[in-house]
Amino acid sequence: MLVLTFQIGGERLALDIRSVKEVVPRVRLERPAGAPDWLAGVFVYRGRIIPVLDLHRLVGSGECPPHLSSRIILVPSGDGEQLVGLLAAQVADLREVDVSARPLTGFTAAGRVDLGPVLADAGGVLRLLDLDRLLADPVRQQLDRLPQESTP
Repeated sequence: MLVLTFQIGGERLALDIRSVKEVVPRVRLERPAGAPDWLAGVFVYRGRIIPVLDLHRLVGSGECPPHLSSRIILVPSGDGEQLVGLLAAQVADLREVDVSARPLTGFTAAGRVDLGPVLADAGGVLRLLDLDRLLADPVRQQLDRLPQESTP
């Protein structure tokens, strides 16, 4: 499987490129009043308001560092019409990973966000980000309350 790799805190993650709509530079984000801590903010992209999750905050690793390699990964949410941005660091590498080996699961503490299974690759340990787990009901419900179109 071809994946896009990136960092969250000290952990290496990967996302199946079939789930990636686009990777955009880190832009200035507007933070809505009363937004959850894990929401880095929103920005207008092609006439649509895109919520951006700070994956670092979501997993309890502080804020996403302002590296030149920090990017916003656009992925579908819900029915696929709405896009969500994932703010991550060191987004730069496409690589092939073997998912035929049995991945390890169950490394998520109760009450924490489940990012997905853990795999082994040539560079060591890699977590394969599962968007259905990441965007589980509590997160998805809060995202659904955000407006989806910008006003002219």
